[in-house]
Amino acid sequence: MRDRLLEALDESEYLTHEASKRGFLVYLMGPYKSYPPYETPNPEEAAVATTRPTLDEIDHRIREGRLDLAVDEALALLVQIRRDLRKNTGVNAFLATDPQIPLHEMDAATQSIHYTEAAVATVFVAPAMGDTLGVGIEIGSVCEHFDDPKRLSDVAFFGEANVESSMIDAVSSRWHVTTDDFRSYDDLFRAVRAHLRAVA
Repeated sequence: MRDRLLEALDESEYLTHEASKRGFLVYLMGPYKSYPPYETPNPEEAAVATTRPTLDEIDHRIREGRLDLAVDEALALLVQIRRDLRKNTGVNAFLATDPQIPLHEMDAATQSIHYTEAAVATVFVAPAMGDTLGVGIEIGSVCEHFDDPKRLSDVAFFGEANVESSMIDAVSSRWHVTTDDFRSYDDLFRAVRAHLRAVA
C-alpha cells in the first residue's frame, strides 16, 4: 500500500507538489461535511443549501482565496491543513480521497486502516462545524485494528474546544492516543506540527 500511495499522490490531480519529504506520509482525517445541514422550509432552498461542492471545487476556491458560505468549511479546513503541511513543513500530507482508490475495490474503513499502516503519522481533526459521526466510527475502527502501542503513538486526535462525542472521549482512555483541543487554525496547525516532530 505504501508504494501505491506514493505513486498515486505523485500523480494526483488534487495536489500541488510542494512536499519535499515524499516518504513522510501524513494521513489527514476528519469530517468532509459540516453539521447540521442548513434548515429551511423551502424544498428548493434546502436542496441548494445541502448540496456539497466537490473536492475539485473546494480546492479551486481555496487557491483563489474564495472561502465563503458556499464552501463546506469542514472539508475546506482539511484541504487547507493539507496544503500548509505540504508547503510549509514538506511532509507528504494527504486526504483519503487524494489517492482516488475506488470504493468498490476497497471500502472506506479498510482504506483508513491501510492508509494508517502505510503512513508515518495519522492525524484526526474534528472541527466544531464538522459532522463527527463518521470520524468517531473511523477513528474507532482504525485504533481497534492496532494493538501495538508504538503504532498508536503515531496517531493523534485534535478536536475543537467545544466538540463533544463519546467515541472521541474514548480515544484517549481506551487506546491512549494523543488528544488535544484547539481554538483557532493557528493552534491546530502548531499542534499538528508538534505531533509530526514527535513522531519523526
